[in-house]
Amino acid sequence: MPLRFDQTARRAWTKSEFVASLPDRPLDILDVGAGPRPFRGRAMDTLTTVDFADQFNPDVVADVATEWPFEPDRFDLVYMSHVLEHFYPHDRDGIVRNIYTSLRPGGLLFIRVPHRSSMQGVGWEHYSTYQLNSFIGLVHGENPTLPRFEAVSNGVATTIAWDAPRRLPRRIIEKVLNRSWNLTERYLARIFQPAEVQMLLRKPMA
Repeated sequence: MPLRFDQTARRAWTKSEFVASLPDRPLDILDVGAGPRPFRGRAMDTLTTVDFADQFNPDVVADVATEWPFEPDRFDLVYMSHVLEHFYPHDRDGIVRNIYTSLRPGGLLFIRVPHRSSMQGVGWEHYSTYQLNSFIGLVHGENPTLPRFEAVSNGVATTIAWDAPRRLPRRIIEKVLNRSWNLTERYLARIFQPAEVQMLLRKPMA
């Protein structure tokens, strides 16, 4: 049985699992920083892509750090795959605030970023790093400069190829990694080189 979005879980998603758990109705989806591999889910959904360059033919060409060309309460799902780490923290927080505004109540924000221990986690073009507890600042509501989301799921995946099936050994490793965050951050993340952190957040209904 797929995990429904009325639960909170420590887990990582494959693309097929995530798409199978989406509500059974047409959704308006925004892919921020879509690049060459935009989110492709179901035929019934409407996908809008935005990127700062036109080489990948996005629907909207915009630098979302300086402009946000989307109206409030428009999208059911905003997807960001290995994008957020490329922004300076000040710009990143502004983007998250804009995303929150453009999400409908109950809408989902799905963030995929490199785990700080992985080879993809640091680089000249990466301005922030992430680990398993990085989502907390967006759900505790104690920072007046950030919107408050509800946590749906959070986990570490051992590959960035989320559209590939997970074989049993990898699933077992990921279950261990997600069961003990402290152990993962101290030891297992370095041993197994988990590639990414997945944060699935929801805009409250009211």
